[in-house]
Amino acid sequence: MKTVLIIGGSAEARGLSRALPGASVRLPVPERVAQAWPGEVSFGAVTAEWIAQKGVRAVIEAAHPCDDHAAWQVAQACGEAGVVRLQLVRPQWRARRRDHWVRLRRPDEAARIIPKGARILLTTGRALLPGFRGLDAYFLVRRIGTAAVPFPLRQGKFLYGEGPFSVAEEIALLRRERIDWLVMRNAGGLGGWPKLEAARRLGLPVAMIDRPRRPGGPRVHTIEEALAWLAKQQNA
Repeated sequence: MKTVLIIGGSAEARGLSRALPGASVRLPVPERVAQAWPGEVSFGAVTAEWIAQKGVRAVIEAAHPCDDHAAWQVAQACGEAGVVRLQLVRPQWRARRRDHWVRLRRPDEAARIIPKGARILLTTGRALLPGFRGLDAYFLVRRIGTAAVPFPLRQGKFLYGEGPFSVAEEIALLRRERIDWLVMRNAGGLGGWPKLEAARRLGLPVAMIDRPRRPGGPRVHTIEEALAWLAKQQNA
């Protein structure tokens, strides 16, 4: 089998690594919660030189769907190294009939739609927090771990805890904290679904931030499709 490299960062990457225990895994950034991987795992940037040193012949980029930095970095490295590349990106969430979504391209657009003084449950991840500094609101921000760090926005607090959370738990949280708006990235998948279902049942509006643009090239949505693509590459 040709040497296969999986770029991690998503649940799909972990599932793919279990299906390909001989593949190497590269994590552009350390995981917030350490996961068990069946094979070799390394951390750091992905460059053409590093790919060549590892003898990689095929790369499956399965970083987080919203991690455009990793996606473009891997695309450039594979192009320079002349290595075939596939993107494994799970489908986005789509609004249902009972949902009240407003799509945003960038975090700073939230100030145009969310009224002053609103109480917001914000689950976009740390990288996007600075984009909300212009919004006059009270933020409740999910954070993994218990390390005490300064709150990065003008008003609000961290909600410490590690999921997964059930729909019932999310409904209880939204009620207890008197949340007016839910703000999140369109990551897709099962992890964030309970929040969306809770907002749906309570009739709360959701500000959904679009995924950033990714590079072109072959792309699939499921692990099974990625394995089929890899089989074709191995037989080529």
